[in-house]
Amino acid sequence: MIIFAHGDCDGICSAAIVLHKFRDAKLFFTSPAGLLNDLKGISCEDLIIVDIAITSRFKDEICDELKRISAGNMVMYFDHHPLPPNLSEMNIPVNVIFRDEYACTSELVFRYFIGEIHHDMGRVMLYGCIGDYRDDTEFSKTVLNCWDKRELYLDAGVLIEGIEGAGKRNYDFKRALASKLSNNIKPSLNGELVKYALNEASRSDEMRLYVKRNVKVYGCVSYVLDVPWSLGKSAIYARVYGGTIVGIAGESRGGYIDMSIRSIGLRNLNDIVSMVAESLGGVGGGHRDAAGARIEKSKFMDFIHGIDERVRMLMNI
Repeated sequence: MIIFAHGDCDGICSAAIVLHKFRDAKLFFTSPAGLLNDLKGISCEDLIIVDIAITSRFKDEICDELKRISAGNMVMYFDHHPLPPNLSEMNIPVNVIFRDEYACTSELVFRYFIGEIHHDMGRVMLYGCIGDYRDDTEFSKTVLNCWDKRELYLDAGVLIEGIEGAGKRNYDFKRALASKLSNNIKPSLNGELVKYALNEASRSDEMRLYVKRNVKVYGCVSYVLDVPWSLGKSAIYARVYGGTIVGIAGESRGGYIDMSIRSIGLRNLNDIVSMVAESLGGVGGGHRDAAGARIEKSKFMDFIHGIDERVRMLMNI
């Protein structure tokens, strides 16, 4: 069995819960932009996908690959991102699909494979909930009542900061981390993770002020490029210090720019990002207030202009 997971806190915790159930599964990290190519590499193995959005641009090709794989193997899909236009759950050719846009994927995986609110893996589920700002669902609050929340939030903080500090593409570390979590080892007892978390915490104010000094504003959009820090945090503080509705943090990778986008008060950021990115030959999507995109480096300012235009139209500015 193969697991495809997102490399953030929710994705890692979701994968850990799956690994708790399927000890011999092989874990790989992917992204919405990379899912199609990774699916093409699957031949005759069962597959569980957790916390990976289906992008509008590649939805037909992704469904074709899922249909191919599920014809001879078990394919399960757990996710909480909005589906792209003209794609319904009924049209996703997998054996099992479990989606809920108001819960995190860790909760969905836990409910499906375990379900017992007193189970020890409940705290791993809660780490994922906290990491994705989804610790306010009725189920997560019920599970939280089974734990000392003060201790649990400490461990969640160590996990979240440690993942950020380890680096987005430190996949071997993330695989080892998911394995430890699958055995219910607390983050605060993982020395390497704690080291990463403390280092990340020590840089936090320095990097936040770096964003403040370097943020640029175009209309309704504030943006920064190549900040040596978390893209998500950089996007949040770009929005804050730019005083705009949308904040964008970009990272140059070869001829492309990977971006994290954050907004406040829009509730459909995923649609806006997807439309603008695809109009420029890129790919994008995510949640209603947090999204990601990848476009050619030469089109970065076109992307900024496009986001600004869409937001102005939506807000009647």
